[in-house]
Amino acid sequence: MRMTEPPDEREGLPSASNWRRYELCAGSWQLEGEAKQLGQSAHETSPAARRGELIHSYLAGEVDEDGTEIKLDDSEQQTADFLQERATDQVHRIFGDEATLELAEKRLWLTVNGQRLASGRFDRCVYTPSVALVQDFKTGWAEPDPAEQNSQMKVLAVLVALHLPRTMRKVVIQVISGPFGVSEAIYDYPALAKAYDDVLATLRALQDPMAPLSPSPEACRYCPAINVCQAVKSLAPAMREVEALPDGELGAELLDSVEILQKRLDSIREHYARRLTADPAYDLPGYAMVPGAIRREIKSEHWEAVRQRLAEWLDLSEIEAASNYRLMDLERALGKKLKIRGKELKERMNAILQGLVEEKPNAASLKRISKPKLVTLELP
Repeated sequence: MRMTEPPDEREGLPSASNWRRYELCAGSWQLEGEAKQLGQSAHETSPAARRGELIHSYLAGEVDEDGTEIKLDDSEQQTADFLQERATDQVHRIFGDEATLELAEKRLWLTVNGQRLASGRFDRCVYTPSVALVQDFKTGWAEPDPAEQNSQMKVLAVLVALHLPRTMRKVVIQVISGPFGVSEAIYDYPALAKAYDDVLATLRALQDPMAPLSPSPEACRYCPAINVCQAVKSLAPAMREVEALPDGELGAELLDSVEILQKRLDSIREHYARRLTADPAYDLPGYAMVPGAIRREIKSEHWEAVRQRLAEWLDLSEIEAASNYRLMDLERALGKKLKIRGKELKERMNAILQGLVEEKPNAASLKRISKPKLVTLELP
């Protein structure tokens, strides 16, 4: 696992990774502190986030808790290799054979008059006395904000410029994604000065005791305060007042409200799933974390043995068509060849590949395990 940040590494101050949300909803920063105090923080973790943390740790050369090299599965390794290759290509494109220095996973602070105001941590920074290249690795499947519009990278460009040698004349920022490639923006002196002013303006807005809450699909997507946000809660009464589904601008606003409320509903389920998982004594009458279905997988190191065993029934082309180790594809080909399916097909495949198939349970999920009580509603 990635070396997790100490709880106070950000010291409760704004961080670059949330900057776009701060720009959209200035009140969310103060509210997220309240949510944390109440133990109601949303979106604290997810499978996608854990996957990203693991890949980032691998790329940074970190080790796990036992001090051993981090191991990735096939999908994670493919993503890491792609990001590493693209990052190296970009370093060579920008610096050529020039000698460079490099930092990875380092947190920098924005300090004004000796007071820390905000921070940001980059994935990788390669630099010379005059040029810095800041790279951010995106491991998910959603399209990231391009570099020239990326608020997180704007803050990182400012922080790097403030901390590296005074001879620095430009900062190049890159967002590198597996599905979406590389986007790049260049911050010269005028651009850095404007970005610095923008950052300070956002900080002033965050520190305003009357900072407004401005819910929107983008701002609320990963907001840790969504469980305690009155502005989000107020969307539900507004929806009840809709007598018929509107068209045009009102229809678009209604869909925005639906999307925001769906995020809140998801965060409620995540909250209780987290409580039930973390504390075996926690009781939520009628609900429990139910183990997921068992999935059967072929490990990559067994692929050659699988190929040899199935060669008696399947042509090489049929086997290679499933070379991503998907057991389902192989079963489908075998069933078609032997004219069997269902339970008989599964048992036959298990017999052929005995010792080469690994069974793994899908993640447990929050489910009702008893019927809810009937509730009678009395109409006025």
